[in-house]
Amino acid sequence: MTIKKITFKLCQILGLVYFSNSCFAHGIAGDRYFPPTISVEDPYAADEAHTVVGRTPNVGFNNTNTTSGNILRIGGGIELADGFGIAVDGLYMSPNSNLDPQAVGFDNLYYAVKKEITINDVHEYAITLGLTGQIGGTGGVGNPSYTRYTPTVFYAKGFGDLPPSMKLLKPAAITGVLGYQISTDQNQPKAFNWGFTLQYSFLYLDKHVMRTGWGEPWNSVVAVVEFPMQTCITGLCNGQVTGSINPGFVWVGPYFNLSATAVLPINSQSGSGAGVLFQIHKFLGKKE
Repeated sequence: MTIKKITFKLCQILGLVYFSNSCFAHGIAGDRYFPPTISVEDPYAADEAHTVVGRTPNVGFNNTNTTSGNILRIGGGIELADGFGIAVDGLYMSPNSNLDPQAVGFDNLYYAVKKEITINDVHEYAITLGLTGQIGGTGGVGNPSYTRYTPTVFYAKGFGDLPPSMKLLKPAAITGVLGYQISTDQNQPKAFNWGFTLQYSFLYLDKHVMRTGWGEPWNSVVAVVEFPMQTCITGLCNGQVTGSINPGFVWVGPYFNLSATAVLPINSQSGSGAGVLFQIHKFLGKKE
């Protein structure tokens, strides 16, 4: 057992997961913690579980729903080897316009396979290659029988390496995905997925830039704006951009994270009305 694994186990026992970099199981580059967000995948493979509830007109890159609906998403991931992981999500919507005919029910299962390529501690960045999509025929009656798969680059960059004269920008960070979505059904349009997040970590500000004196829970908050975006590049929808702007926050707790975002569609093709999403996210620790 390595020193890193022993340290993490001690942190789990003592409940110190967010007080020291060595205590994080996931999402670390140098002094930077990149928290998982609700709608845009982060670049890290991990043993984890999460639940998302809320109401939204636009869920995920593949959704064509234009009617607000209640959603429940449950999923988790496993790190099979160091830096290599697989995650699966089930999404239940009421109503679910992805079903034909529209009904209440589950989408086809969503999946993500990731292999971390590089994590740079000095410059606080991570790059991962992977594959995301949906598995045809795994959801409720009326789901598509074809499978979607998207070769994807995941990235994250913190700005803690900025000069001291720009210290108030050091807590800022960006994460995102760049993917080319295709399908086993050649009649389905291809798309470019380019979601990203802008983050400002009060956790980083207090611990690595300047003492804020705010105390908890404010010093454990990461302000986030998510931009889950997709551009259609073939077929009748060629050139159409869909997505939303999702402002919110992540509270980083000692045993789990709590997240909340609004969902604001960018155009009529992305949905009508606003939504709100809540997530509880739990890391399960590195495998021995």
